Amino acid sequence: MTRKRLEKNPSTKTTFNLLEEVNEVITRKRYEMLTSAKTLGWFRAMGGTETAERSYTCRGYNITRLTSTSPNKQIKVIREFKFE
Repeated sequence: MTRKRLEKNPSTKTTFNLLEEVNEVITRKRYEMLTSAKTLGWFRAMGGTETAERSYTCRGYNITRLTSTSPNKQIKVIREFKFE
């Protein structure tokens, strides 16, 4: 999984500045917890946005990119998943 944390650029309305980028290996169970419908719904209920992009992988039709935006729209976290 590659996790990018972005912060809104104060001088523009639509661009973000990269704060950090982390590559890590996660287990199948953690992937399922991050991408479950219950988890996505919980974050949406808090006021943020959760966007899940799906595509075909070697393990089937799975979420390959998860974009989370904070309720105040200042912080965005993009998680990209690669399967082996």
